[in-house]
Amino acid sequence: MKSICKVIFVLFCSILVFACVSTAGSKSASKAKYMITLDSAISNPFVQSAWLSYTAPIRADMDKFYAKNPEEEYIIPYNVELDARNGMIDLYLRVQKDYKINDQYIEDLIKIRSSDKLNEYVFFSFNPGNWINEKNFNEAEYKSWMKTNMPDHIPVTLAHVEKVD
Repeated sequence: MKSICKVIFVLFCSILVFACVSTAGSKSASKAKYMITLDSAISNPFVQSAWLSYTAPIRADMDKFYAKNPEEEYIIPYNVELDARNGMIDLYLRVQKDYKINDQYIEDLIKIRSSDKLNEYVFFSFNPGNWINEKNFNEAEYKSWMKTNMPDHIPVTLAHVEKVD
């Protein structure tokens, strides 16, 4: 019974994620098609749902981008990456209240956010090279904090959205 509830919950979350990013009626929506992939190492359906929620703001932003720039290459903006990781944390915490889940990576993100370092984490760990340090994040201070508090942490992205033609 518990596994049936898990499957139903994952399906519900997946439908919710895709419904939230649906832009069929929007005049600014692109006609681009997207493929969302999850790393095969994610076996827990609740963690899969959390990573799917990570893709929602990225997919929505890509749709806006491609509506205006259909031939350009999309690079995730800093604020979208930050929103995506915050959304993943929020869904994980909501689910964790009712189900026993323990994903080390997301648990690390929760600690980083609780320490008010998530902004810096996203900026310094996932910057594709074109983000501007408008908030004047101190990289040396951030790296020192990570080395002291989370020396074994490895930044990863286990879900991806890509445009398909």
